Formats: sequence, C-alpha cells, structure tokens
Amino acid sequence: MTPNLTRRHLLRGFVAGAASLPLSALLMRTARAAASAPQRLICFYMPDGCYPTAFHPSGSLTNFTLPGMTAPLEAWKQDCVFIRGLDMYSGGSTHEGGVRKVLTATGDLSIDVLVGQSYKQATPHASVHLGVGSSHENGGNYVSYLGKDQPITPEDNPLRAFERLFGAPGEVEDIVARRRLSILDAVKRDISGLQTRLGTTEKQKLDTHLESVRAVENRILAAAEESQGMCSDPAWNQGGWAVPAGYNSYPQYYNRDDQFATVGQLQMDTAVLALACDLTRSVTLQWSHAVSGTSHERETGVGTRHHDASHFDENSASSVEQFTKLQAWYTGRLAYLLNALRQQPAEDGRTLLDNTLVLLHSELGHSSRHDHSDMPFILAGHGGGLAGGRFLDLRKTNNNGNETHAKLLVSIANAMGIPINSFGYTGHGEGPLPRLFV
Repeated sequence: MTPNLTRRHLLRGFVAGAASLPLSALLMRTARAAASAPQRLICFYMPDGCYPTAFHPSGSLTNFTLPGMTAPLEAWKQDCVFIRGLDMYSGGSTHEGGVRKVLTATGDLSIDVLVGQSYKQATPHASVHLGVGSSHENGGNYVSYLGKDQPITPEDNPLRAFERLFGAPGEVEDIVARRRLSILDAVKRDISGLQTRLGTTEKQKLDTHLESVRAVENRILAAAEESQGMCSDPAWNQGGWAVPAGYNSYPQYYNRDDQFATVGQLQMDTAVLALACDLTRSVTLQWSHAVSGTSHERETGVGTRHHDASHFDENSASSVEQFTKLQAWYTGRLAYLLNALRQQPAEDGRTLLDNTLVLLHSELGHSSRHDHSDMPFILAGHGGGLAGGRFLDLRKTNNNGNETHAKLLVSIANAMGIPINSFGYTGHGEGPLPRLFV
C-alpha cells in the first residue's frame, strides 16, 4: 500500500470530504489512489560535456542511429528520448557557469530540489544527493541548489549515504511494514459506528463497497510483500565494500580513482532502493565534477585524465576516440541504472522504470569549445508517461535560435505533477518543451 496513507491523513480526508461524499465513495477513491505509483526523478550528471557529433543521434524521430558516446544505450533506445538542439542561455560561461545553471536555468533553486520539496510531506527525505568523487578537488562545482548561492554538496561515502537513509547495519527498520497501514483497519471504529446508524439496504451497499476496497487492499499488500524484505533488509553492498581499517591517506578511500566504479555502482543501488522504499521522490547522482581530474584507465584503457581528454582535437581521430570512450563509459553507467530500475517492482504492479524519469546532463555542450550550445540531454524511463524510442532534433525550432533548456526543466516539473510554466530563464519563451511528452 502507498506508504503515505497514515490513519491521520486518511481521517483528515474523511473530514474534508464528508459533506460531499459518502464514506464508501471516499474509501474507494482512497483505494484507487493507493493503487497508483508516485512519480520519481533521478538527475544523473556526467562531467565535462561532450563532442556533439559523437553524442547526438543521426536519423529521424523514430529511426535513428546512436554514435559512439551513446552507443551503450542501444538496448535501451525504447526507454530513452534523445534531445538535440537545446542551449543554456544567460548566466556564466564555461564549466563554472554551466554547472551552476544546468539544473537551475539561472534561477535560485535546482529542479531536483524543487521536485523534492514538492513532496517533502510525503517522504522522509525531500531530496537525496549522492556523489561519486564529487567533492574531491572540487572548487564548488555542484549541480544542486537549495537556494540562491546555496549549492548542495553530495555525499560521496556510500556507506554513510546508506546509513543516513536506512540506518546502520542491524538497525534497519522495516519501512514497508511500518508505513503500510490498512485503510479499513485504520478507520475500523469509524466504520462500525456508521454501520450501526444505517438501514438494512444502505448497510448492504456499504458492506459491498468495503469488500471491494478490501480486495484492492489485498492485491496492493501482496505486491508490497515483494518489496518488504528489500526495504527492511536491503540487498546492498553484497561485495562487502568497506574503507580499510586504519586508512588515513589522501584522498579519502571512497574518492580514489581505483574505487570510482565500485562507489558509483553502490550509489546507484542506493538511489534505486531509496526510490523503491519511497524514502524520497528525487535523487541526484553527481559523477565527479566539472573539470574532472578522474582517471578511467582501469575501466576504459584511456590513460588521459577526464578533463584533459575533454580538450580533444576534432582533427585527430585518436583524440576524439579517447574522449568518446570516456563518455561512453558514463552512458554505460546510465544503462546499469535503467536496468536496476527495471528490476524493482512499483506500487502499481509495474516497475520503477515505468514511474521514474532519469535526466542525463552535463555542464558543457561542445567540450573543447567550452560552449553551452547543443547540450547533451537524455531523458530516460517512463515517468510522467514519457514515450521513449525517439530522437527530438530541436535545432533552430525557436524563432530566436535553439530552444532553451529551461523548457526541458519545466517539462520535467510538469511530468512530476508540479504545474509551473517557467523555471529560471525566460528569454526564449516560457512553457514546456514542445513534443517531449506526447
């Protein structure tokens, strides 16, 4: 059952609706709400932009080919919308300006924080911010903002992040059992009192409605049983990753290059568990940071550090190939995340992937030019009813040039049930992005 249906919330709904709806109708309406799944958001940051030619697809709306940087998503094309032709306007330039506005569109608040705050009464945590080497040698280049000039530093230590959400090992609470109170059991006394005041015919009608509600509850609770064990005893860190006893070196163990891939997987697993257990509706995963000094030689064979490789030479095939391999590694991590979401059941009998939007983003368009044009954005999952398997080429579709990425953020907010018409920058129009949600 939807975890947010506490007795207090339910009775408050009865009081508010009693004047206009009979108790049976209120029960049925509540049961229908319980059968649906909330919408979730994951913002997935990869550092240092892209080479547009190697990142954006070629082809038509539904018949397109993925180049090297996005090739790892080939098996996930039907779950993705690849968006080309969005520019980030106004604000600062290069890496620093880009990271500041990619999720804010030059406003004070970032979209992940807005979504989290919109549902903070429904979940234990408004938004969750996880990092993978994001704070190591970072001069403040964080993508999430709680307010004007208030960046949020993600938690880079996966053990600490997990404990903050679920508790220390051996102390994890049974989250599902704690929150999945039956609608009927919660108001049993109220129902009994009402039954004593009804005539025979009305009492039979109420009993019929109650039986229907109980049947809905039983189906929902059966689905919840599948995830109960996951939330009370999460299958996490099965490899037993830990900081070695007595480790006291620089950088922190979890920020070392040789731990980067493992920490990233643990953080993605934590993100999926947090959403599956409805601890939050908004998760941000920041991989490294702008001007990333991370080495991915172990994973890709590329010996050049990430930021250095992003200064590729378009006239050098080997230079382009190096950076392509690095960004393909990150889109491969996105593929892992999408698969993990697909493996988790949701409240409506589908999967988390069906009720989650994942936004892949970076702070630059063309990396070696340090511009904010033709930005790398991918929307994945099916939250908000997103239809995948599409390539939206929006170049020059705005009368004043390329579309603004601020409209993408508006679209995401709308998909999350937040009715806004602008977010940050409005110099190229307001409203959501055309043709994104169809």
